[in-house]
Amino acid sequence: MVRHTRRPLAACAVALVAALTASIVGCEIKGTTAPELEPRVVVHAVLNPTSAVQIVTVERTLRSIVRTSSEMPPYDPIDDALVIIYGPRGDSVIARPATGAGVNAGVYRVSSITVTDGSAGNGQPNVLRLRPGERYGLRVETTIGVATGETTIPVGGPEDGSRVTFNLDRDTLRVDTTSVRNAAGFYLRHEWRRGADERYVTTLDGALLRPPSSAADSGWSFSFAGGTIYPGIAQRFTLVAVDSNYFRYYVAGFDPFGDDTRGNTLTGGVGLFGSVAPIVSKVLDLTADADTPIEGSWATDRTSATLPTAIVLYSSPYFPREGNGRRIALSGTGQVSGKTVEAYGTDEGNGTTQLFLAPIDQSIPGTAATGSISGGNLVLTDNRTGERITYQRR
Repeated sequence: MVRHTRRPLAACAVALVAALTASIVGCEIKGTTAPELEPRVVVHAVLNPTSAVQIVTVERTLRSIVRTSSEMPPYDPIDDALVIIYGPRGDSVIARPATGAGVNAGVYRVSSITVTDGSAGNGQPNVLRLRPGERYGLRVETTIGVATGETTIPVGGPEDGSRVTFNLDRDTLRVDTTSVRNAAGFYLRHEWRRGADERYVTTLDGALLRPPSSAADSGWSFSFAGGTIYPGIAQRFTLVAVDSNYFRYYVAGFDPFGDDTRGNTLTGGVGLFGSVAPIVSKVLDLTADADTPIEGSWATDRTSATLPTAIVLYSSPYFPREGNGRRIALSGTGQVSGKTVEAYGTDEGNGTTQLFLAPIDQSIPGTAATGSISGGNLVLTDNRTGERITYQRR
């Protein structure tokens, strides 16, 4: 199994969830700046059968420069390229420059339909017909050179995009990949509101997500994200089959502005022409067994500017995995002044919990509170104002 966190590359739009990010690294040694280099065509394109629009980004490499780490990498788009995508049956389409507010130069788009029944498809003229399992070509003609590439679209089957309630203490998320073909590996992404974790693997474990048997149990595919899987909070889990070009490009950590030997999939240029087949993109409403006194749904008749009128809390022995510092023992959501907040709690001992209520948006500040169970009621005390509210089970 290969596990690798992809390297960001700027100025690229792809039909997959992640953006490609290119960076320029300049060097200066003892006052001598690196010489200017001949510009090269840089292309990023990923065919995605689940998207109705395919995007190709075309730019050029820039001369070597010195910049600070805080500066955004320069972007030099090519907006007069001829971008052609060739299908497997003698067909071809021309990607047109994208237009509209907020659209960057150097971005080309073409409409597409996906054909899985072997028919000719009923798309309009200049609509790309994507056939999973078949080979496609790309040709980008510019004033500084011509870049070409080829890719075979993986076969992944229908994408599972359902949203379900998932008990982290008892449930298992499995996926059937027996019908997957032409894939060099898989891209896994776990998203939560404050960030995302991702990996590339060549094989999948027996389950995508399940209760681990111990802290060292990594025999499930999303185990790399165990430290940020919180019960009581909805999170997205994505699995995508990727072709050899896409897999090699990211696992190699390719940078078209600094190295064209590792992961480059183009001839006459640098960058990526690849393809993907999304298999799973599920939002899981994560829960756990409510088997401790503080877990469950709580509500109060009082209103407060900082403390919730309703809150749902869960605790799991498996999630999240302990990281640096104290383990999050409780998590969930609540409502404060009509706004949704996420709640994260640590066990302070003696039946008390330190909670932090983090707003989903930034219209209200976060609140630290102390929680305790008293006579079957949940009592929350705002650590800043001293306000105390008692909650009853719903």
